[in-house]
Amino acid sequence: MSTNPLASDSSRETLVLHVREAFKKRFDQAGPDFVVTAPGRVNIIGEHVDYNAGIVMPAAIERWTVAAIRKRDDGLVRIHDVQFNLEAEFNSKDEIKPDTLSWMNYIKGVVAGFLRRGHHSPGFDAVLYSSMPHGAGLSSSAALEAVFALAVNRLTGAALEPLELALLCQQAEHVFAGVPCGLMDQMAVISCKEGHLLEFDCRDHAVEHIPFSDPELAIMIIDSKVKHELAGGEYAKRRRSCDLASCILGFSSLRDVPIADLPRLLSHLDNTLTKRTRHVVTEIERTRQAALLLKAGDLPGLGQLLNQSHASLRDDYEVSCEEIDAIVAAAQALPGVYGCRMTGGGFGGSAIALVKKNDAQKVASHIQETMLKRHNFKPEIFTTVPTGGACIV
Repeated sequence: MSTNPLASDSSRETLVLHVREAFKKRFDQAGPDFVVTAPGRVNIIGEHVDYNAGIVMPAAIERWTVAAIRKRDDGLVRIHDVQFNLEAEFNSKDEIKPDTLSWMNYIKGVVAGFLRRGHHSPGFDAVLYSSMPHGAGLSSSAALEAVFALAVNRLTGAALEPLELALLCQQAEHVFAGVPCGLMDQMAVISCKEGHLLEFDCRDHAVEHIPFSDPELAIMIIDSKVKHELAGGEYAKRRRSCDLASCILGFSSLRDVPIADLPRLLSHLDNTLTKRTRHVVTEIERTRQAALLLKAGDLPGLGQLLNQSHASLRDDYEVSCEEIDAIVAAAQALPGVYGCRMTGGGFGGSAIALVKKNDAQKVASHIQETMLKRHNFKPEIFTTVPTGGACIV
């Protein structure tokens, strides 16, 4: 049962103070050595292309995972989750194996990742808190990984750079959580800059920070509260389909498929692989165009790309669901909304809309009222601005 005493929109500073005090109560009145924070992320556009060597455009958001850390002299790692009143421990000197507690696997995987790189973590006590809604598709798992990656990076003196930390976290999710994710989530929560979107090339790891500072524009996140689990399920099936399609077409990745040749190349694939391939190739092109439109200040054009992205995810990649489709349809019909689409892995989670800031409250109220009246559920909605990545405070 959750013992969450804080509002979900609490500031990062409030959360930091909260975990400092909680650490003193649980472990040591002297308090933690340091506190690490990591944001959630929302992907503006470029969905399900990161594991196809594509281009993505996420933003870090104002929802946080925060951990207070104190080094121990032995190898014992003790974690206390304040929000859900959970505790778990393991010894970093022992062989580190996946845990029956799914949330601990993200932490164990990070510690094991440093060990594989020749950096043995000392023991530590940690008090953990998150203001992110679980299962909303906002990368709560990547934020958890990032918090402990930065913590162990400091404790070991490894001095790994952001890209190496992101790769370590991705490997932790692959090996310990069993999710064959791309690199976007980890890069976003570690590397994003305040007031910018992160254009990230998943092939060569090139990064460009694109300003997103229009004072009249807001990012609206609409959490359907339909939860999803990605491990071993439909996510993995989509990835296998993409690998098979690229093999049949003779490319190392669907990133390499020329969009001008797409109609001809699709004739070599069955119906399912045709749809999966069409989504990936067109989504990568939409992301390229979105960067250009954002730089040019063409918000209506950017909104249309979001709408097209959702249609592709719904019809070709088939990762949406009834609740998300209803939210998106309601939002797209409203004045003040430039565009709306599902975001994240799919099968529930959240939608994202670009809205005029002055219309945000009216838009949110209309969506909630419509969903409650027509579909008998009320989504949780908040607005955010792009924030900075994980850091030690």
